Amino acid sequence: MKMPQKRHIVVFDLDGTLVDSAPDIAGAANDTLTELGAAPLSLAAITRMIGDGAPKLMERALSAAGLTLELADVMPRFMQHYDAHATRLVKPYPGVVETLAQLTRNGYRLGVCTNKPYQATLMVLEACNLAAYFSACIGGDSLPQRKPQAEPLLAAIAQLQGTPDQAVMVGDSATDLATAVAAGIPALIIPSGYGVETVAATPGFDSFADLPRLLHMLPSGNAPQGAFTGG
Repeated sequence: MKMPQKRHIVVFDLDGTLVDSAPDIAGAANDTLTELGAAPLSLAAITRMIGDGAPKLMERALSAAGLTLELADVMPRFMQHYDAHATRLVKPYPGVVETLAQLTRNGYRLGVCTNKPYQATLMVLEACNLAAYFSACIGGDSLPQRKPQAEPLLAAIAQLQGTPDQAVMVGDSATDLATAVAAGIPALIIPSGYGVETVAATPGFDSFADLPRLLHMLPSGNAPQGAFTGG
């Protein structure tokens, strides 16, 4: 196994980064809204609500549907529907499996840090045949804090037996970028269309096949925080 010379701890977001899970999430959200007597929302609308955890997703969905209900009463219904939906349609993005295999062969240590609940995260990773590549997994309910706070990302790095100066965050959203900034590590941002707030992708990061090259270009040690611009 060849050890990379620079940052060898790579922590990934899940939804919108590794896997396209929006159809399953939308199915669960719309089943919940239908049960509550509201019309379903479009896939595009729900996709923009993803990224800040299930409670925030349903808070946004309820608002968009014109419902004023207690979130605590709605979440058990949503989670019941999501447990049934979680792995129906989800799939890895093109090039993800091949790239993760390449990074593993080259000695990178890989983890996941997501706002999706931990058990649902494991279900999705297993369903997409990705679980074997990751030695750390932090879900949205693993800690009292969640992204964009730094603690979940730092916990994933610690699980990988690394330190922030050895790590990089790979994500698709403003939340992921803010998390990396809070943790003091660089971020590589791939476009996906998930999330309320869009953020510019890292130049040259158009598909997962670009990731090994971009990781090799990252400066080591105390690199600038936030998005990496390459060059």
